[in-house]
Parts: sequence; C-alpha cells; structure tokens
Amino acid sequence: MAFKIDKDGNISMIQGDSGLITIRGLNPNKNFTVYFAIQDKNRKPVGNELSVNSNNSSYVVLQLTADYTDLLTVKKDEPCAIYYYGLKICDETTHREDTLIVASGEIGSLNTITVYPKKVEGA
Repeated sequence: MAFKIDKDGNISMIQGDSGLITIRGLNPNKNFTVYFAIQDKNRKPVGNELSVNSNNSSYVVLQLTADYTDLLTVKKDEPCAIYYYGLKICDETTHREDTLIVASGEIGSLNTITVYPKKVEGA
C-alpha cells in the first residue's frame, strides 16, 4: 500500500510498507536539503532523520523503506498508533533553516502519521 496523504498532510499507512512522500513548492533557484523526522507521542525520535537534496528542483521525493516504517509499531490491543513528523528545509548557501508547517499552517500544529498494524510479513 502506498501511503495515503490527506489535504492537510496527514499520512495513513500500514506498518512495514514502503512509500514515497513528495514535497512540492520549493524555490528551484536554490539548492535545499530537506530533512524528515518522525517522533512518537512522547516526542522521542523514531529511527534516523532522512534527508534529500533538491538539486535546484521545485520538489523532492522522500523514500521511506519497509525497514524504516517497521519501526512504527502498533500495540496488539490497539487498532492503530499515532506518530508525528516534521520537515525542515536548509539552504546551505545562506545557512537559513525553515521548519515547514504542513497541516493547518499554524505554528504548533502537528502533522500525523496514523499507522495500522501489519497484515502480512512478506519478503
């Protein structure tokens, strides 16, 4: 299953599935590094931050592997688990860093990842 991303940037997925997240609207006249990180409900990081270079493109594609999303666990007695993610763009030339606000556009808003339990192990 590819990830389902709603209009507010909230992601729904099955644990252990791989998928792509496209971040659009970057200034193609700049070369950004885009960082992606996941936290649990206690703000503890889950896995390592991912990063990708924009190479003067207006978008980047982040690839979340099955091994990476397998870290997003769901308790056996719960139907799903909620995690949170953040995005930051960094301009290496000016050393400017901006946290992207994807959801409501308000500082402090949270971008969620709703994770459903694995249904089959696969390869």
